[in-house]
Amino acid sequence: MKIREIGAFLPRRICACLALAACLLTAGAAGRPLYTRAAESSVIETVSITFKSTYGEPEEIIDPEITAGGGSYSLGDIQYRTEYEKWKPGKKVRVEITLTAAEGKYFPVSINRSKCKISGAEYVSAKALDNTTLQVKADYRPVTVLGTTERAGWSSRSKKKASWKAVSDAPGYTLTLYGDDKVVKRLNVETNSAELSEYMTDLDKTWYYEVKAVPLTAEQKKYLKEGAYVTSTDQEFDWEDYQKEQERLNGPADGGAVKGDSYVLPDGSRASNTWKKINDIWYYFDVAGNKARGWIQDGPAWYYMDASGAMKTGWLDLGGSWFYLGPDGAMQTGWIQPSPGSWYYMNQDGYMQTGWIEVNQKHYYLQANGAMAYNTSVDGRWLGADGAAVN
Repeated sequence: MKIREIGAFLPRRICACLALAACLLTAGAAGRPLYTRAAESSVIETVSITFKSTYGEPEEIIDPEITAGGGSYSLGDIQYRTEYEKWKPGKKVRVEITLTAAEGKYFPVSINRSKCKISGAEYVSAKALDNTTLQVKADYRPVTVLGTTERAGWSSRSKKKASWKAVSDAPGYTLTLYGDDKVVKRLNVETNSAELSEYMTDLDKTWYYEVKAVPLTAEQKKYLKEGAYVTSTDQEFDWEDYQKEQERLNGPADGGAVKGDSYVLPDGSRASNTWKKINDIWYYFDVAGNKARGWIQDGPAWYYMDASGAMKTGWLDLGGSWFYLGPDGAMQTGWIQPSPGSWYYMNQDGYMQTGWIEVNQKHYYLQANGAMAYNTSVDGRWLGADGAAVN
């Protein structure tokens, strides 16, 4: 029975299938393939975009070079949603990029992170504006080389406190201290000053330091390169400085003694405007020869003497206002770390700060007890490992 005759007895759909099978068999007999490969898909399922960062001159920020790979699409318009004048190294800049499909190609409604490969920036989204146009949004972090400080010298309040002009966008600094041209100490600090008293013990030496702005964390090193060293002015000490240092270390060797509120020398005169170390306790005798009490200023530094006239060190609570006095009694300012892992900030007048503060264009949150918060969220803002708020 012929196929055409069988069709009279079978449903129409089965007949169609038999007819197709007959055609395939006939084609096979003629030496042609029994099936054909499906045409390649016209839908673009994956895309890739590369951001190439370039470091320019110190403190210069250069636009990234953006390229898009693949022959099935090409790079279109690029829009930055942050004005160039407001770009900051490491601070995210939203970029909107359009990709145009090649002829005969189409984009799906959206492409997820795994299929939208972005190098040098962070994926945000990839959605089609129409069949042949895809808009990709990414966050780019500008990079730069840190600048150099314009001034490096010493604090007017202390001959042993290094102080320099802050460098824009610098998260920290590396300082190398020299005594008579030999390296004495290297350290990293987060502020534009450093207390060096514990290292500058030899007053016969000529002291100076070199300082440069540097990134401190692995994350900061992704978008910042360290600046160049700048050499400070020299620091030398005179005989009066030497005498005070010796008295601080060894106490008075003048044969005097405390009588009442005064320090009386062997000739009967009273010591005035000077420090005396008595039984390992420091006292300051004022212009009238009496023990000083409360705040006193000696040179550039401030000290606090209690009701007995003894110099205070460490934490000091004055009516709910907290101060911190170093081991030498000098009032501290800026960032301090009284114990490992605990940071506090004292303003220029020595007051411990609480709440939100801004230091070197970064925001920090100090708890009610003054301790800096980190690795947590406060008021909807995340605080990183260094305590700085992250956008």
